[in-house]
Amino acid sequence: MAEAGDASGGWLARLSGLGSYVCSKMNYHEYCSHEYTGIHTALHGLLEEKEKVEQEHKARLQLIAAKEELVKRNEELEAEIQSLKRKLQASEASDTPAQGSGREHNQSGRQVQITSVQKRKRQSEGHAGEDAEEHEAAEILCVMNSHEQGLSAELRDVREETSNINAELIKGFLDMGGVGRQNITVKYMGQLSERPFLLACLRKFLRKEAEAEASRLCKFWQEQLMNPEWYPFKCDTTGGISEETINDDDVKLQELRATWGEESYKALVKALVNSFLELKECGKLSDRTIVAQLWNFKEDRKATLSESVEYVCSKVKSLSNKNVRTSTCGY
Repeated sequence: MAEAGDASGGWLARLSGLGSYVCSKMNYHEYCSHEYTGIHTALHGLLEEKEKVEQEHKARLQLIAAKEELVKRNEELEAEIQSLKRKLQASEASDTPAQGSGREHNQSGRQVQITSVQKRKRQSEGHAGEDAEEHEAAEILCVMNSHEQGLSAELRDVREETSNINAELIKGFLDMGGVGRQNITVKYMGQLSERPFLLACLRKFLRKEAEAEASRLCKFWQEQLMNPEWYPFKCDTTGGISEETINDDDVKLQELRATWGEESYKALVKALVNSFLELKECGKLSDRTIVAQLWNFKEDRKATLSESVEYVCSKVKSLSNKNVRTSTCGY
């Protein structure tokens, strides 16, 4: 009795510590998830803003190029006009007006040159400012990318630790006889239940023979289910929406219907479909591997780590109290 009490106390202490550890890790996981989401959103917004700035910069460059082309064309036209004026003045007037015109032209030329230099300077200053903005944006992106990578690594570590805790809980449930009629226990995802096969067999055989036949049938269809090449579904499209349904033309299913009748066929196909869905939910359709999963049978869903730890602790505590009462009665 004392050894049983010590073992129960050890389990209780271990699982209580595990429960506290799980809660702290889950809180940290939630914090990292929120932080990661915030940074990812900010980074996405920054990338969109960067793309917008680049598009605006490209548009400005195109506009500058168009303006430069227009200025160049205007200068060419101005030069042609001045040349025509000089020729006209040379033919109708004396050299003095022509020299005055030349000075005016030189002055105009110098002014155009000064204006052009000033314009290029302003453009150069504008490009420098744009380059500085792009450089700053690139540095911010680099820092945020680095932070995001760090958080991704932390999230991977947290997920790995959570997976290890989940495996430890499953082992604990199995060691304590976790398979049975309990609110939370271990469910093997993808494993067929023998019950629908037994109900089908009871329609044709006596109890003992029905149990033997149900066991044989369940084993046979479990083997079919584990075969990755067998996929008894088809894709139906209704109203533009595609949906996978059971393929009643499948050879194995046709044999099942012919042998066991419509009522048993529907019940057994329902069991097969449920197992397929479980494998799909666990991502095991490709290799058809059965997966142990903590399951809340009361609510028919996956059990969370926190409620699994709480449930185990309550069971261990109940067992510990029972052992104490038994020990007391023995004395």
